[in-house]
Amino acid sequence: MQQTIYKHVTQHLKKKIVISIIFLTLLVGCGTSKRVFQNERIFNYENLNLNYALELEKKLKSKDISPSYRIGLGEGIYLNENNYKLEISRNFKRIIKPNFSLEVDYHFTKDSTIRVIMYEWNDLKRKKNKSEKQNLKTKKAFKKKFIELTEMLTNKYGEPTFSEIESENPKDDGTYRDGIKWLNKNGMNAYLFAFGNPKGSYNQIRLSIYPN
Repeated sequence: MQQTIYKHVTQHLKKKIVISIIFLTLLVGCGTSKRVFQNERIFNYENLNLNYALELEKKLKSKDISPSYRIGLGEGIYLNENNYKLEISRNFKRIIKPNFSLEVDYHFTKDSTIRVIMYEWNDLKRKKNKSEKQNLKTKKAFKKKFIELTEMLTNKYGEPTFSEIESENPKDDGTYRDGIKWLNKNGMNAYLFAFGNPKGSYNQIRLSIYPN
């Protein structure tokens, strides 16, 4: 009798452990993109209003680095099919420890509607005399960030419509540019691209997001 009860309890515990492991695995997978939203404060695209963005940056204690002149956006980044006349952008900078400095640029029209948001991640500890080991560590951090952002955008906008990964075969000058696009006719568009070199001495990630 005792052996039967022990066997039943053991099987029940094993089932609970297996279910817990599966749940935690799913939670970690879903949590990656959620962490990116929380840590980077990726903008809430359901509210494309400049005042909302300014309040957000104020809460985050970002540094205002807005220019005094208009900055053009290439068609490769933003098509501007509606020929919007963009005002002087509002740009902000914040620190994402331990690896990144993040610049966020809000490009908007006169009615304060945000048309494009540009994100740019740079090396927080960028310096000329980094050791080979330090450079490779930085390169690894940027690669991880690029993967996290790719997963986040895929979860939000579906499978990419374009992908070109040059880092697998760098150019003759030793540099590369990886680019992934999400083009959605009924929603948001995103273009994620990374610059770097095999040595890891140069690293940068950019992301542009804009609605149709």
